[in-house]
Amino acid sequence: MILFLVPGILMAACTSPATQAPQVTPAPVMTTVKVAYQPTASNGPLYIAIDEGYFSEQGINVELVKTASSTAALPLLMHEDIAVSTGPMRVGLLNAVIQGGHIRIVADKGTVTPGSCAGYGIMVRKDLVEKGVVRNVSDLKGRKIASHDSDYDLYNALALGNLSRDDVENVDMEFMMIAPAFSNGAIDAALVTEPYITQIRNNGTAVVLVPGQEFLSGWPLPLYYGPAIIDKDPELGRRFMVAYLKGVKQYNEGKTEQNLKIIANYTHLNRDLLNQTCWYVISSDGYQDPQPVRKYINWLYANNKIDQNLTDDKLLDMSYADYASGILKNTTYSTK
Repeated sequence: MILFLVPGILMAACTSPATQAPQVTPAPVMTTVKVAYQPTASNGPLYIAIDEGYFSEQGINVELVKTASSTAALPLLMHEDIAVSTGPMRVGLLNAVIQGGHIRIVADKGTVTPGSCAGYGIMVRKDLVEKGVVRNVSDLKGRKIASHDSDYDLYNALALGNLSRDDVENVDMEFMMIAPAFSNGAIDAALVTEPYITQIRNNGTAVVLVPGQEFLSGWPLPLYYGPAIIDKDPELGRRFMVAYLKGVKQYNEGKTEQNLKIIANYTHLNRDLLNQTCWYVISSDGYQDPQPVRKYINWLYANNKIDQNLTDDKLLDMSYADYASGILKNTTYSTK
């Protein structure tokens, strides 16, 4: 009886779980997500999430697609050439949604916040200020002001001086062209964002007359999903958001050596210049306040720039951010 038991025991020992080869967890299948961007510091959470591996953890490979502006990215988003975009709201976005385009604001990616630094504002030629020619917005009457695809911004800025667009000469100009235009005296004032504010201030040709907080308080620079996610892969959108909010958490730690290194690499900005620039405040849970969005929609409708006063749910979808925020609240992790 023992002779029969011993081989059985030996066989059992050979097949014991303790001696089996360990199970290897397969690497996640990587899905490429194309994201439109402009090389600005406000896209810091995306750069950080890429470099720190937060997207890779979610099985996502982000391919950044450089565009001139959020407006230029819109047709790419509509036709699914990209899945995600960023940047300020513009009338083209609203008209696309009115016509049935499945594009939604899904998270905050920067806000003109009261009490914060000036990441956006009206700049005026320094010589005009030093001579006392321009002391406030009302003094811009008859002056040449540069802005880019920003009727709403200009309207609110000029309103501080009881002016309208008819009271000034408005020139549509890309941000990168504003610095040389100030230098050669081609413009008197401009609506400018970072990093151009800091560059222009440093070269001594213009100064900030009014920070954006005084005429665009709460103005958002959101994160958008297009039909490639909304219609075809919402689960991918949830995973993307988890990685993005981890990037936001690290971005909100401020101008650390690691954050400066990563963002400088993607923006190609001098590290010292980047350290001087204003970094927009970004909501840690991704929540986008609907009030400034509603105010913008109402303004467009009242000024006949859109023919339908969209309800909030046609433009905002916080479900992805709610999901990701809930996941991260229940997860212990550390940034590198």
